[in-house]
Amino acid sequence: MIMKTTTMQMQYAFWILLIFSISIASSSTVPSLQGPVIGINYGRYGSNVPPPEALPSLVNSLSIKHVKTFDLDPRITKSFANTGITLSLCIPNDKIPSLSTNLSEAESIIRNFILPYHKNTIITSISVGNEVSLLPQFSTNLVSAMVNVHRSLKRYRLHKKIKVSTTHSLAILSRRFPPSTAKFHKSISDSVVKPLIRFLQRTESPLMVNVYPYLAYKQSFRSIPLDFALFQPMNSPKRRRYVDPYSGVAYTNLFDIMLDSVDSAVKSLGLAKIPVVVSEIGWPKSGEPGETAASLENARVFNQRLIEHLRRRWNKVPVYIFALFDEDQKTGAAVEKHWGLLYGNGSRKYDVKISPPI
Repeated sequence: MIMKTTTMQMQYAFWILLIFSISIASSSTVPSLQGPVIGINYGRYGSNVPPPEALPSLVNSLSIKHVKTFDLDPRITKSFANTGITLSLCIPNDKIPSLSTNLSEAESIIRNFILPYHKNTIITSISVGNEVSLLPQFSTNLVSAMVNVHRSLKRYRLHKKIKVSTTHSLAILSRRFPPSTAKFHKSISDSVVKPLIRFLQRTESPLMVNVYPYLAYKQSFRSIPLDFALFQPMNSPKRRRYVDPYSGVAYTNLFDIMLDSVDSAVKSLGLAKIPVVVSEIGWPKSGEPGETAASLENARVFNQRLIEHLRRRWNKVPVYIFALFDEDQKTGAAVEKHWGLLYGNGSRKYDVKISPPI
């Protein structure tokens, strides 16, 4: 998760103040018989995070069948053996430079962290690093590192079962609003993003992006109504709409705007649309003094409405909620520490219904 204040805040403010209207908005989405793919992120920078062996029962208690991690810890991988829960793993950032030039390093990772476990644990993807696209010490080596990991998986005929990707913060976009005009930063668009997306398309892997409506709201809270960021109720008589002045598409929530900005940025490179996985999304229950929108009730409302919105959405986008537990040992802003659904003892902070009602 990257929290930055940039000129993009001005774009939020300008366009939303210019185009926001209040109206009764009809939904163009049609419910699907197939439910959305909803997963959870498992971070471990917490003083009271349960051991990996306790995870499967806790994840099952939330009716979640997909877990994303931030490392390759064999204890985690083994704990999900024979559970039916899928696992998305992550190679640490500091491995990227050596992976880019050393195929044997990639093969060592696959031999030690994948081959012993893949028959019993459902490993669906490997992220090569986390939010490194704007970090030159990693980004220049990123695509070649991903290629070597993919080659190593292919050697063991696992490349169709386990996809290789990398997660991105939306800070990779220099322009987000209006969503139809979104673009990637020039410093990385041709050198990093374009070859990366071509690799993903060639290997039929998804583009993984971390989408945080809370951070967008926080940066431009005077322009973005809170209920717009929190997914307004469908039955609200005064649902707000944002209309993209170029595409004419009407939006009733910030999440869809942010997703469409990614699609438009890819299109601006002359590339075909690519499947997207929302690798992180959530809402904090607490933050710095004055961050009144970071509250337990707003966290509950956001995550529950997100799930309901995903059920209605015609384009089923897999999402991984951030996160399973709070991480009080994280450095940085206070808000970074308060995104968990569960307390360390496994009890819920609030009730979220993942499964649709019977």
